Amino acid sequence: MKLKHILPALAIGLSPMAASAECTIEGTGEVNVLSNFFEALEVLAAEMETCERAGLAVETKLTTDHKEETNKAFESSTSPWDAAAVANSSITLLQAKGQLRPLNDLVEKYREKYDIEEGMLIRFGDDIMAIAFMVNAQHLFYRKDIFEENNIAVPTTWDEVLEASEKLKQAGIEHPYGAAFGNSWELANEYVNMLLANGGTLFDPETSDSTFETPEAVAALEKMGALYRYMSPNSMSMDFGDVKRQLQQGDVAMAVMWGNEASGMDNPDESTVVGQIGFAQSPIMVEGGAPSSTFWWDGYVMLKNLDGDPDLTFQVLMHAMRAETVKENNDVTLWIRSAYEPGQYTAAITDTVVAGAPPYPMNPQAALAHSALGENIADFIVGKESAQDSLADATKAYRTAARDQGLLK
Repeated sequence: MKLKHILPALAIGLSPMAASAECTIEGTGEVNVLSNFFEALEVLAAEMETCERAGLAVETKLTTDHKEETNKAFESSTSPWDAAAVANSSITLLQAKGQLRPLNDLVEKYREKYDIEEGMLIRFGDDIMAIAFMVNAQHLFYRKDIFEENNIAVPTTWDEVLEASEKLKQAGIEHPYGAAFGNSWELANEYVNMLLANGGTLFDPETSDSTFETPEAVAALEKMGALYRYMSPNSMSMDFGDVKRQLQQGDVAMAVMWGNEASGMDNPDESTVVGQIGFAQSPIMVEGGAPSSTFWWDGYVMLKNLDGDPDLTFQVLMHAMRAETVKENNDVTLWIRSAYEPGQYTAAITDTVVAGAPPYPMNPQAALAHSALGENIADFIVGKESAQDSLADATKAYRTAARDQGLLK
């Protein structure tokens, strides 16, 4: 897979491209798009729906269950959805199963009309399989006022996060830290961040066998267990949306969150702590190591089995992703367009990536490992078994799935 230097392309500050505000798509039919649920996707869905008119119906569905619905849609003989939002990890199995429609012909046809930039194109070999619209990484969110009141420096390592949590606990803050441990995907994502930052790996590239029973892997999981002692007892049922609300309502003093949620901390309609949240690079596990985060892109793919018009669907997607959308919603996320202007809410994403956060592995083995870990490591965190036993269970689950996919003998 070729992901062509997305971050450096943003950093050099190319001239913004012009785009028409009016949706000028010709043709009739239906366009149905399925996606995850967060602010940038809400913006894009609203833009897609502006194309609706007599003869053209546009439906967008945003749901936190998008992964399960996407998998079902891609596996059916004819899909009710024409396009779906994906990211580094979710595209890999879809691509490996041959369920994606290459977009080369449509990119070439509409490159000029929609100012399609090279950095937006996600390739597998020579095939363009997705159009990316944003970059994301996780980083530290923290209460500036509480840290100042308690004379606590902004943590740069996980040991410092634990030290700060203990000081805050002693100062009367019931739950100093927040994290999304309640969803198996999100739980595994937290672990993968720490595992990779600790020098661990998910699988052997030569054999495809799992590699998450090493000392580095055990230490990473034990660090998560240590953090759990400073979190709400309800954390094993909380997702990222819940952690966001914890920060906004002043229920926790810090959390590692997705960078695209930063602007929401200062939204007075949602947040009681406007102006009090600071942002910093994701903590490191080892001296001189990379931050505990991975570098992600989000984008759209089209299904090979769609029952709609590929040309019409592609135009609706590209209308939503035009440069004008970026300029009008600049602070929502770190957009992959030269029209984007870096600001206060995305600086910590850039800092985390520049400091060495790796791209999330884009291969089916990593996706299977992620699922196996998410389904098994919770037992350690809640004290039901040892870290070694939980990782051994994850290894068994991974090997079964990898054999089923023909990736492991």
